[in-house]
Amino acid sequence: MSAASGLGLFVREDVRDTVRERQFQLLVGIYVLLALLITYTAGRSTSPGHRGGPELIPSVLPLFAMLTPLLALGFFASAIVEKRTGGALKVVLGLPIDHGTVVLGTFVGRCLVLCTAIATALLAAVPVAVVRGVAVDPARLATVAVILALLGVTFTAFAVAISAVVRSATRATIAAFGVFVLFFFQLWTRLPYTVLYVRHGFSYPETIPEWVDIVAALNPVAAYTNLFDGVYPDLNSGTFVQPPAEPAVYERPVFALAVLVGWIVLTIGVGYRRFRATDL
Repeated sequence: MSAASGLGLFVREDVRDTVRERQFQLLVGIYVLLALLITYTAGRSTSPGHRGGPELIPSVLPLFAMLTPLLALGFFASAIVEKRTGGALKVVLGLPIDHGTVVLGTFVGRCLVLCTAIATALLAAVPVAVVRGVAVDPARLATVAVILALLGVTFTAFAVAISAVVRSATRATIAAFGVFVLFFFQLWTRLPYTVLYVRHGFSYPETIPEWVDIVAALNPVAAYTNLFDGVYPDLNSGTFVQPPAEPAVYERPVFALAVLVGWIVLTIGVGYRRFRATDL
């Protein structure tokens, strides 16, 4: 069995696992239900055919931007560790499937599940939006779906890496919650300020050095916000990060995209290395 065919087989079985465990149905159901509810509620503020009414994307985006990292971490942080504790992983690794295939295959499979849920929810909201008089821009809808999916893929990478490293589902859940709080609620941004405060004798200097802002821009949620603001500056990205009025080089969309891709590669790489060295 080639590496590619082994990876494809594992991805297919991993997706089927989410269906058998009802994770896929639950995830899609949460997204679709919330999308329909928000769209229906937004339509109540205008009558069908009324011009200048609400738009679909600004209505659903704030909730989806918070929900996507949270659900990716909550649903997928135990993807590998549960197979390890249940003994299924020993059976899998007894086949011509290596550790890298397990980590990468789990990541790809869970990304497919999450992206399907996001796309299904946005598509399901379109007919409701049309009926309720909520404006729909197909190009903007597709672009926002891709950016949201990229945010979800990034946090899916965190979830899979956590699951590959820890030894119990409880620890995976705690670590996943910690990652969500660290990045989404801007604790990451406070870290360089804390270091600066301590290094400067427990006081802030008159001028904040640029490296503080660079570190803050490495937050994947900040990177998502900067990427989103570069594409649609008229929309609220749905996070607690305030995009800069005059972005520096490290706050522009290209750098933000590189940050998100970098986090994906880094977390999966670290997760694989730790997983390969783990005694199962």
